[in-house]
Amino acid sequence: MGHGRWGANHARAVTDAHGVRLQGVVDPRPEARDLARQRYGVPVWSTLAHALDDDRVEAVVVATPAHTHADMVGAALRAGRHVLVEKPAAMSTADAEAMVAEADARGLQVSVGHTFLYTQPLRNLARWLRDGAPSTPWLLRSERLGGQRRPDCDVLWNFGPHDVSILLHLLAEPVLEVAARGHRFPGGRHLDAVTLDLGFASGVRGEVYLGWRHPGAKRSLRVLGEDWAVTYRHGHVNGEDTLTRTGAQSSPQSDNVLSSGCNQGQRSGSLHGYQEPLKVELEEFAVACRTGRPTVTGPDHLVAVTSVLEAAARSAARDGQAEVPDRVGVAGRRPQLGRR
Repeated sequence: MGHGRWGANHARAVTDAHGVRLQGVVDPRPEARDLARQRYGVPVWSTLAHALDDDRVEAVVVATPAHTHADMVGAALRAGRHVLVEKPAAMSTADAEAMVAEADARGLQVSVGHTFLYTQPLRNLARWLRDGAPSTPWLLRSERLGGQRRPDCDVLWNFGPHDVSILLHLLAEPVLEVAARGHRFPGGRHLDAVTLDLGFASGVRGEVYLGWRHPGAKRSLRVLGEDWAVTYRHGHVNGEDTLTRTGAQSSPQSDNVLSSGCNQGQRSGSLHGYQEPLKVELEEFAVACRTGRPTVTGPDHLVAVTSVLEAAARSAARDGQAEVPDRVGVAGRRPQLGRR
């Protein structure tokens, strides 16, 4: 559903993914439908309802403006189709829970497009934190800067789903408190920059800085322990990622985990050549639809991320007053990494 910039990426990736077939494309714009028909030779529809009349359609990817997600996802689920919805999956915890309840009632899969959780270097980092880190992390700091203003949501709901989903996934524990402050540049309708302070159940802290108005793009994450640090930069060196570790030593076998599934560049820590995350996401979603086992960005994660973002939005509207997310649960179990 949708053949705009990101919907077109989904359509392209589906044609390369294993176990997935592009049955058609929905877009209200005639020119977008014509382009999809020319590129892929598949049926095109002007409305989701027309697509859902086709029995060959077993699952739907929703890549439409954020405020339409709840209605689109609900319609697809009620029609008996599995759904992969782009971020932000929902603009409220209530809408997120309604999606999950509808999917559960019908035995369907619903998953959200938090694509970074399908990126090999980030998966390597999650595995290293679980199995090889010298100690429990104390602080995670994330920056996501650059890009263009969006007319349908602010930078918190545009960029924030990535960083909140990453931190929840890496720590596998709930956020109990959120404080956020936002800033709107002249001429802006929505918040252009937001800082978040997240308090996790174990006492680990998360700091996130999001901003559209920035020269160039920056996507970085630092995980800090008592005497070690790991830094992840996406697209940092000639389009390659970098994943570097400093400080206290761990076993060579553990450090090898950080480059697993990747080709290593000439610069220390640079990684490339791993599978396209969007393709991996689509393939794992297809497996979930067939087996009934949720993806890593399935229902629990969808609700948890939405709840944290909604609490952050409340906090920003109240000038940084700390807020408790409506739903503090998150899929997964806190890894046991030794002493703090």
